[in-house]
Amino acid sequence: MKFGLLYEIEKTQPWDANSQRDVFMEALEQIKLAEKVGFEYVWEVEHHFLGEFSISSAPEVFLAAVSQHTSTIRIGHGVVLLPFGYNHPIRVAERAATLDIISNGRLEFGTGRSATNFEMEPFGVDPETNRDEWDEAIRMIPKMWTEEEFSWDSEKMKIPPRSIFPKPLQKPHPPMWMAGTQPSSAFLAAERGLGFLHFSYTDPVALDEKITKYREGIEKSEPVGSFVNNQFAAFTLMHCGRDDKEALEQGGPGAAWYVRATNMLYAFWAQSDSPSYKWYAEQFEKGASSAEVDIEQMVDDSILCIGGPERCAQIAGHFRDQGVDQLIFLVQHGPTNHEAIMESLQRFGDEVIPQFKNGK
Repeated sequence: MKFGLLYEIEKTQPWDANSQRDVFMEALEQIKLAEKVGFEYVWEVEHHFLGEFSISSAPEVFLAAVSQHTSTIRIGHGVVLLPFGYNHPIRVAERAATLDIISNGRLEFGTGRSATNFEMEPFGVDPETNRDEWDEAIRMIPKMWTEEEFSWDSEKMKIPPRSIFPKPLQKPHPPMWMAGTQPSSAFLAAERGLGFLHFSYTDPVALDEKITKYREGIEKSEPVGSFVNNQFAAFTLMHCGRDDKEALEQGGPGAAWYVRATNMLYAFWAQSDSPSYKWYAEQFEKGASSAEVDIEQMVDDSILCIGGPERCAQIAGHFRDQGVDQLIFLVQHGPTNHEAIMESLQRFGDEVIPQFKNGK
């Protein structure tokens, strides 16, 4: 099992004149260290208007900077939003290919359709049609990368014959992924031959269902790109302290802040009648709206990876045993201190990652 990091670029209030700059620079320092200690992937979100929760609205710019400060870590869009109101497919193909070139062929192309109407509305994105637009774009983009001349003619998008440059460095094109949370999303990704980015913490039973759905779908996949990317990536929060007590003291408050914040994202759909997002509303109804967050219990249930090296290795092992190919951590959560994050990354790299090398 491989390890990666996901960045929302979070900065809790109050902000001063340098707060937004500082959080980007801290993330860059964390990623540089992560590469040195054995992390193999870094992913960054595309979000809009979410304030403290995420100021990552132009991920391709930050990832380009990451590419110039690293040499081996894989650089992932986690994700680029494909509904047409957010990003025209041609611009996505052009920017992603450029990032692949300047990173010397390290791009992982993660895609999604967006999670909240709060973000969609200003861009004119319709939650009832955004999956169809994502599906159309994910079929167009690999053709733009591999065909000398590309054209498209559908009800939603008409593109006359054009040669689209640059082409990505990786041949035939970078690995393609889809992000999702619902079990049906895992199957949908697999059907299209896409890797699945499960960018949401969950209990092991729910994760089992999604992994099973993904493996079922991959058996009958018809890839939208030139090859099948058979990989399931899971996500959780991580803080590795010298012992369990220190980890909870340093990383627990930030983890609790993040859990409450993501619960509020579910709340956006609590009153929604959108069938496409019904699952999110159901999660809110089941208790995601509760203000009570028991981080210690979530650790005990192997939902969050917070503890000393022994506990972190044990929890990561649960994910490996479930069939996860890549375990992705959020480490820059809420008010968690940058210096503590750096120490946590160093410790996890020195004491935990080696236990998962060479098939262990």
